[in-house]
Amino acid sequence: MSGALPERTIAFLSERSDLYGGGQRSLCDLSGRLRGRGLRPLALLPGPGPLAEVLERQGTEWAALPLPSLLSGGGLGACLALARLVRLLRRRGADLLHSDSPRTALYAGLAASLLRRPHVWHLRASLPASAASDRLLVALSDRVVSVSRAAAERSPAVRQSPKTRVVHTGLPAIEFLPRAAARAALDLPPPAFVCGVVGRVEEDKGRDDALAALFAVRRVSPSALLAFLGPVDGRGRWAHTCSLRAAAAGAAGAVRFSGGRPDAARLLKAFDLLLHPSRHEALPRVVIEALFAEVPVVAAAVGGIPEIIEPGRSGLLVPPGDPEALGHAAAAIAASPEIGRSLARAGLQRAREHFGIERMLAEIITVYDEILPPRRSAPRDGRRGTVAGRAREATP
Repeated sequence: MSGALPERTIAFLSERSDLYGGGQRSLCDLSGRLRGRGLRPLALLPGPGPLAEVLERQGTEWAALPLPSLLSGGGLGACLALARLVRLLRRRGADLLHSDSPRTALYAGLAASLLRRPHVWHLRASLPASAASDRLLVALSDRVVSVSRAAAERSPAVRQSPKTRVVHTGLPAIEFLPRAAARAALDLPPPAFVCGVVGRVEEDKGRDDALAALFAVRRVSPSALLAFLGPVDGRGRWAHTCSLRAAAAGAAGAVRFSGGRPDAARLLKAFDLLLHPSRHEALPRVVIEALFAEVPVVAAAVGGIPEIIEPGRSGLLVPPGDPEALGHAAAAIAASPEIGRSLARAGLQRAREHFGIERMLAEIITVYDEILPPRRSAPRDGRRGTVAGRAREATP
């Protein structure tokens, strides 16, 4: 007689363990909630780091497996890494591979082909390396999960493939620090109107547009500050010139650099407004986090951002690369706190309705069910009823 259905092992491949960014946090959110649903997550990382530490705390198993770049350090090293990956997946009885970047998608796709296992490529970027690379990765995938409709349009291969599914990122509950505590953690004065920019401080993220917007905001709120919460690109040279430009415009000391913080999401209530003037985005996690934090958002209408924000209701959208429009929208919120409160209330409602973790989890599991073969019951004597199950039992 048969007993309970055996668990299936989902192998998540990540090319980074030292950068705990949006993709890595989504990996944790998803893998941590698969247990108890007939699925067993196994994360394959380059080695120890912040990502591995979070996975350990939530009880998700991980293994070290560096995957060298095929462009720099490819050749024999890449072939050996692929062979190690195939051996590990076979030994651990992986039933499905789930990748989250072009590099891991290539390795996972090749390994899945050799093992005859399904592969899901989680597409998180709005711009492809090339149309040819997307064609290859789509061919090596059984499903392509795009985080936004905009990202699903990034190339003909992704856009035209029947394998493509759109699953918006969903977030678990976040324990936000209260405004006063968050401001104290970032050394921000309690009374000032603070515009926050979260993420790497680089040109593509619209850092110059954010600085221009500050000057517009200070015309209606003279003590307003601009706080960058993220690592500074360019070895800090831009940060120095930015401070000089602010001083020359009569805003000395009005720009703050708080550096990268793994707890950045918890600190969002320190801001009166989130500025997000990026040049391109798939579906920025921080914008969703700001909605949950009830912080009004002014963002460039690029990529998947219009899929998050309802213009004029749950946030304000402006054309990309238009610092004047960005500053005008930010100044309107600074001049009228009620506008900000109204946007924040509607933003929280939208986040709860469309960007919760349970919705994302259900949609991802539906994708898994589309490509995994039906499960067979395990014998009551404890032996697995599938090849994958027997492989797991053989694992030391």
